[in-house]
Amino acid sequence: MAINVGQLRSFDPGKASTSAAGSGSLASVGTAPDTRRLYDFSDRVAELSPEESPFFVYLSKMSKVPTDDSVFRFLEDRSRIDWTSRNFNIQTTTATDVTVGSSHDLNVDDGSSSPIKWLVKGMVFALEADQSAQSHIIFRVETVSHGSTNTSISAKCVALSNSANDSSNYNDVADNDECQVIGTSFQEGSGSPDVWSSEVEDDFGYTQIFKTAAELTNTARATNYRGYADEWQRVWAMKLREHKVDIERAMLFSHRARVDGYQYTEGVVGHILKNATAASSASYTSGAPYHLTMASTSFTYDQLLGDLQVIFDPARGGQSDKLALASLPVVTYMNKMANGAGFVDLSIGGDSMRYSMDVIQREGSFGHSIMQIDTIHGALSLVKEPLFRGIASGFLLMVDMSQCAYRPLVGNGVNRDTHVITNVQQADEDLRKDMIMTEAGLEVTIPETHALYAFTDL
Repeated sequence: MAINVGQLRSFDPGKASTSAAGSGSLASVGTAPDTRRLYDFSDRVAELSPEESPFFVYLSKMSKVPTDDSVFRFLEDRSRIDWTSRNFNIQTTTATDVTVGSSHDLNVDDGSSSPIKWLVKGMVFALEADQSAQSHIIFRVETVSHGSTNTSISAKCVALSNSANDSSNYNDVADNDECQVIGTSFQEGSGSPDVWSSEVEDDFGYTQIFKTAAELTNTARATNYRGYADEWQRVWAMKLREHKVDIERAMLFSHRARVDGYQYTEGVVGHILKNATAASSASYTSGAPYHLTMASTSFTYDQLLGDLQVIFDPARGGQSDKLALASLPVVTYMNKMANGAGFVDLSIGGDSMRYSMDVIQREGSFGHSIMQIDTIHGALSLVKEPLFRGIASGFLLMVDMSQCAYRPLVGNGVNRDTHVITNVQQADEDLRKDMIMTEAGLEVTIPETHALYAFTDL
């Protein structure tokens, strides 16, 4: 359930009864101008008006990983991708006839002039010599040598789906033939196999310092206003929301940078725009993360399924569900699509047919209204993102939350997650001034698991 303004009194450090670390009751805070008290608000601020900053709420509740360094490092492990795919291509090999028992020296790569580091002696693979005839040649790898742009192997043919060479060249190995590992094979009594391991990539991020001040003269504090008796309560509630929305904006749009002593964290949209090349659809050759631009009027159900096939593919690290943050126009359009308004209709042989897309409207765990879209490839939890406006009014952001983390700075007994420092006014000022401060950053990993749609007409 969303928390309304009338429920915000517990967030007032001057009046709340909730205790803070090492401070006892908060009721006595703020009695002297020179008092400086610090209170941890990290959990409670996330619960404040969750519909205004859904991404920050999800990060705070599901993906909080403290760091003890303002320049935090992390690893990207693509072992799941390596285990799942195990595909490669023949590279620059003149067509060669193959017979059972014959050995061949072959150069292979990943299709993009990179070596196959996981290919080791003893692996068995099927080579598709002719797609139309489904002609497969079965090889066992006998030797392996890794270069900078390819991997050189010696492989012995152990079986043919077409037992004899013929004029159709069903048993020829040629450039760009596709290969698929189908297991390993070793002799009785043989020793241990060679070892391969996936590379773990190293990356880093910055924490960013966010500050918001709440200030009110003591005259205004003592005045009983109509409509809202305690003006400090109103100002305080507004500034907490402002602070949280500022963090939301950075976690969405910012770019990682360090300039003149200021640090800027990486935002997930910023990460995609910085690293992706815009394309009209998600494909295995378009690169990742996926930045897809198109008019909504040309967006079809067929394309959605095709895109999700790539984005959710386990071979690219995809999970079975994603958080989908959408602007209000995109939410409206997605509802129209789900209702079949010119989106899921199909005519085959004169018969009118209709695709189905299961849509469930439900209340989220953190106070959000969620439109859950179930497809054959996975589920999208569609949530309104109120900050997608103006230049972002056509944005639909698909985020794999398992590949994002909220990284507050916590170390040496000091917690820099969202907290409040009271009474930061000057000693001779007749007012009260408190400061809300957060030092945290966003960690974004495995870019293949995220996608940004930018509809140019919304």
